[in-house]
Amino acid sequence: MSANTFPAQIEPFKWAEQGFQWSGTLPLSSFTRVAHEAVGSIDHQSIKIDCKLSMDTYHRIAWLDGRVETVVPLECQRCLEPVDTAFAADFHLALIDDESLIERLDEDADFIVLGESEATKKGDYVVPATVDLRTLIEDELLLMLPLSPKHQTCVHKHQPAAQDIAEEKRENPFDVLAGLKGKLN
Repeated sequence: MSANTFPAQIEPFKWAEQGFQWSGTLPLSSFTRVAHEAVGSIDHQSIKIDCKLSMDTYHRIAWLDGRVETVVPLECQRCLEPVDTAFAADFHLALIDDESLIERLDEDADFIVLGESEATKKGDYVVPATVDLRTLIEDELLLMLPLSPKHQTCVHKHQPAAQDIAEEKRENPFDVLAGLKGKLN
């Protein structure tokens, strides 16, 4: 594997012991779940990624640390037009192979338990768990997406302007009753 090739699958514990690091850019379109949230063309959009694996051998915890930077065009919830939403965030993720290790983590630590589905047995030998690194990073990106993306300022072209609302002021049906009340007194 060349230094610039992004690995599809990693063995987190083995690679963490070796001090795996990767830096580079990938097309936004290769992150299909994030691309699905985008509006408009993302053909020329990319994601800058810096990541590394390290190992806490005492606790048998592999740590995935990284930083992602990208711009994703999302739909503005005010005007329904694309709004370029910049992301620049760090992540620190514990990869563990036993749920009992969770108690050794800080209370606010993010973690993934690599279950038996990731590891397979061949005879008496257990093939180490492999993880899709792109999926882990994409999960972190999805967690960063705003619930309601908006421009700082935008024209609400799908909502009537305040002056249009004032011009369309309707008669209050209770005005008639108020007029009758005045006649009765």
